[in-house]
Amino acid sequence: MNHRERVLTALRHQEPDRIPIDFAGTVDSSISALGYQELRRNLGLSPSTTHVADICQQTAVVEKDVRQKLDVDVEAVFNEPNEWREGSLTDGSPAMFPAKFQPQLQKDGSQVVLNEAGEVVLKMPDKGYYFDPVHSPLAKEAKIGDISRYKEDIENYDKPSYLDKSYEELAKKAKELRDNTDYFLVGLFGGHIFQASQSLRGWELFLMDLIENPKFAEALLDQLAEANIRRFEQYAKTIGQYVHMIHFEDDLGMQDRPLLSPSLYHKMIKPYQKKLFSFVKSRCEAFILFHTDGAIAPFIPDFIEMGIDALNPVQVSAEGMDTKKLKKEFGQDLTFWGAGCDSQAVLPFGTIREIEDEVKKRIDDLAPGGGFVFSPIHNVQAGVPPGNISAMFRTALEYGVYAG
Repeated sequence: MNHRERVLTALRHQEPDRIPIDFAGTVDSSISALGYQELRRNLGLSPSTTHVADICQQTAVVEKDVRQKLDVDVEAVFNEPNEWREGSLTDGSPAMFPAKFQPQLQKDGSQVVLNEAGEVVLKMPDKGYYFDPVHSPLAKEAKIGDISRYKEDIENYDKPSYLDKSYEELAKKAKELRDNTDYFLVGLFGGHIFQASQSLRGWELFLMDLIENPKFAEALLDQLAEANIRRFEQYAKTIGQYVHMIHFEDDLGMQDRPLLSPSLYHKMIKPYQKKLFSFVKSRCEAFILFHTDGAIAPFIPDFIEMGIDALNPVQVSAEGMDTKKLKKEFGQDLTFWGAGCDSQAVLPFGTIREIEDEVKKRIDDLAPGGGFVFSPIHNVQAGVPPGNISAMFRTALEYGVYAG
């Protein structure tokens, strides 16, 4: 069974020869650029030039030799820059960055990115690990009529200017991969609606809007849904016809509870997500992968009802995310994409034996009957011992074989 057949079989809720493996097939299943070369050394591979794939999360472009070494089944089609430039990671090691991404070093050691108006939109503290969005352009607005003045911010939320390769160019890459490799292809779309509303309006302020200013909140949500629909029309005609799965994101959970009550989600958020996913299904045959962190079990029936095929990252350390229970309740309708190893305690701090036991537990819980793709629970962070990462994937490959 080749890579593509293996993933497709799992998504059809049938058992392939072994569980499919994803590493860097999505922007949320990769590895910190700071730890990438250490992993290469641990795998016995020669040093390479680290390319930073996701600016905010500071993850690495995982190269073909790493994916081959780990027998990965998935390859990503991300947004990409036309040109790269030389730069340095926060530990001083060399790396390549999108040429149009030009942060400015501040006196306190932090790095900031400015927009055309000179406002700070992204910031990384001194010796930090991520660029955080720090600009909420709609924070001072309170009237529905004001939203239209921020059309550019709404339209470009998921398509930053420094990732300037066109959909048409990315479609050529996707077609070549589909025609000339046997990888299962995942295309990144993003499609943020709730999270984009929080970021554009202000994280706390938008949550208050949902209760105190619901008409304004609905208008912003609707404009984001419509912007995503317009963009997906182009995506479907280009990249979407070649990838097998399309990756959407919209974080809805915290560590110990959802960000919203189920009733508020049903009333205020779900209608706009459903509007987008219904349009996606009408324009494209690809599977839908939905990324949302945290304690989101109460929303899973809604995800299934909206046509979502696979859920990522399945954060096993969050409240209510017991993998055995999730499989029993939802495994016939939903593929679990992630859940590889507890990323908060076991993967960074556990012994090799503890990692092996954790991986086996997740496979025992989620693999029966198919419907499971193994990957890290979100991106592997800086400082995680490379031997632990290797042990996670090695155990998945050795233990995740289906009988017969």
